[in-house]
Amino acid sequence: MKEKSYFSGLLILASLFAVSLAQANDDVQDSVTAIEVNAAKEFVARHENAVIMDVRTPIEYEMSHITGSVNVNVQNESFENMVIALDPNKTYIVHCTKNPGDGRSSRALETLQSLGFKHLYSLEGGYVAWKDAELPLTKPSN
Repeated sequence: MKEKSYFSGLLILASLFAVSLAQANDDVQDSVTAIEVNAAKEFVARHENAVIMDVRTPIEYEMSHITGSVNVNVQNESFENMVIALDPNKTYIVHCTKNPGDGRSSRALETLQSLGFKHLYSLEGGYVAWKDAELPLTKPSN
């Protein structure tokens, strides 16, 4: 009888441990990682499934943007529907103009997380930092 009780206790402990590990892994995957502009450029060059997502307005994007980025305007009322159409298994490096903590990129990242996107980065300093680092940008359109 004691062996059965001991075995049941071990089984319960093992189950709790497994659930804790699974939750810890989910927390790590669900978090957003800040990435510096030079590291982001290298990351995109090495990972074909990485996408730089510019969440500024189309007017800002047309003026100049990070070469190869995609524009998904977070201020558009259809933003959530637009990102639902994206591949949630890709890695997204999200930015707006400067990426302040309460800015457009933060709102976009919150929405992406709520929709189950797991591989998310916030570009430190946004478009301005990329430009200041003299990394590839499109030329302003006239």
